[in-house]
Amino acid sequence: MSDSSNPCDVTSVSSATQALWRSVNCLWPIAALRDLEHWLLAEETVSMTNGLPEASVDKRLMGRAAQSAFDLLRQRWPETRRLCVLCGGGNNAGDGYLVARLAQLAGFEVRIIALKDEAQLTGDAQLAAIAAREAGVERHPWPQDTATAESLVKGWPLLLDALTGIGLREAPRGAVAHAIELINQRHREGAHVMALDVPSGLDAATGAVAGVAVEADVTLTFLVDKPGLHTGRAELHAGHVSLARLGAARVLPEVVKQTRTAALLACESVQRLTPRWLETELVPRSPLAHKGDAGSVLVFGGGPGLGGSVLLASEAAARAGAGKVALLTAPAHVSASLTRCPEVMVRGLKSGPEGSSHDGFAVLEAQMAQASVTLVGPGMGTEPLESLLWGWGGLSRVLAADQPLVVDADALSLLAWRAGEGEVIRRDDWVLTPHPGEAARLLGCSVAQVEQDRPGAVRALQQRYGGSVVLKGAGSLIASPAGVLEGPDVALCPYGNPGMASGGMGDVLGGIIAGLAAQALNGGFDARQSRTHEQGTAQAAHVTRCMAQAARVGVLVHALAADRAVQERGERGLLAGDLASYMHLLLNPRARNAHTPV
Repeated sequence: MSDSSNPCDVTSVSSATQALWRSVNCLWPIAALRDLEHWLLAEETVSMTNGLPEASVDKRLMGRAAQSAFDLLRQRWPETRRLCVLCGGGNNAGDGYLVARLAQLAGFEVRIIALKDEAQLTGDAQLAAIAAREAGVERHPWPQDTATAESLVKGWPLLLDALTGIGLREAPRGAVAHAIELINQRHREGAHVMALDVPSGLDAATGAVAGVAVEADVTLTFLVDKPGLHTGRAELHAGHVSLARLGAARVLPEVVKQTRTAALLACESVQRLTPRWLETELVPRSPLAHKGDAGSVLVFGGGPGLGGSVLLASEAAARAGAGKVALLTAPAHVSASLTRCPEVMVRGLKSGPEGSSHDGFAVLEAQMAQASVTLVGPGMGTEPLESLLWGWGGLSRVLAADQPLVVDADALSLLAWRAGEGEVIRRDDWVLTPHPGEAARLLGCSVAQVEQDRPGAVRALQQRYGGSVVLKGAGSLIASPAGVLEGPDVALCPYGNPGMASGGMGDVLGGIIAGLAAQALNGGFDARQSRTHEQGTAQAAHVTRCMAQAARVGVLVHALAADRAVQERGERGLLAGDLASYMHLLLNPRARNAHTPV
């Protein structure tokens, strides 16, 4: 789904962006990873051509990978002394053969199940197989019948997946698929599973699974981390992901400067968001700050009978730190809002004469003129008539106001409807927050197609609709306009949990993003910023940057708050409203104590 018609410009990449590309929190596209591999292998070749003795395979890159894997294996399961390694072909198999050799030399009971004969292997993989054989490792070829295959893996407490790694180009078939199924069967029976580089069958770029994939407890990935280990179906297959750099950090400063590699990173790399990154984004407010510095949010939605979503969203905006929050909703929801969160300034919108909603439109336009940012969509309804407040009529007035927006829920469905009618609305001053179903409607494709390539889908949404786009789900992704923020244009949040599968979570996320955007737009989000009075292009760029920043921070805070809540309460029964107190703590990582009496 990626847009290849927009080549990435790398003529003016900043040093900060290059530093992010080199960091452990940059998830690399596979093509750029291949460039890094070739660079490291070329170094080994240069050493040999310069007259230095050729290092044995266990001392080269493959050997370093195997040593890292064996060290992690022993650290994770120190009591286990029996290891079964399933090897396919290529370098992933070579890594497996060398891990088996190390285990054998350390006194383990080791068995290799080989899907390819030694003679069919090439290069370092073949040398690794020879080294394992010479170390005395027990080796069995892949059997023809199912019963024998099952007997070979039965009873082994620890299995190592060295079948395909990142080399898989299509859904596993034949012996590879059968081997994956046997690994998963043993895993369900209680065996531990470790995958080398990437669980076989999992797409390292997208996190998709075509057919079957290994279900690992631990994945040790090499050189750089990969997006597919943290989004899509990765949660079911990758387990705990560790990274072994194998000396790559030494050459990365030169590799990321290469034109081809830099272009690939500029177009396709992904930044992983972390709690430490969050701390750098959220510094204490100025001691002179007042509520005007923290911006104002307008939440518009909650038509008749649909009030819960806007109550959650407006409270979340306030909890996220917005100076003022106003809510425009159906009159029936006013008393509930005042009871739940009296800090929110709520007003009921009534229909006008004969249901025309003219008075509601006037109030809406007046309230938007006072807000820094508007959140539109929760509980809004999807009525397509221009004359009705709850539906396209209201959304069309919001769009006409030319104000920064967070667009969620029913408003996304209305945008998809307009796109289907031939009117694709595109702007840079908004954040769209679709779940996969809404994303599919916005792109005019199926949910399966979105999930098959989540990074591609979020990029396609951003290219089509502009602004910043949050694709929700396991491993939420945030795409922003090129060059607005330092580093990759797509960020990934690896946090969150299944407890978030409950009503209202998306409404809370929308409120958090809106509250953070209001602060960023007014200089109160970060004490390092000052309130801007830029005009024209500079002001537009400032707004786009603030909205992108708020989207990333909001997604991470939302997920981390849910994780903290689950640690204390468990997943089942977690409600969207439970996140508020945890959000408050996360948004103040360096709470000021300068005014505490001593």
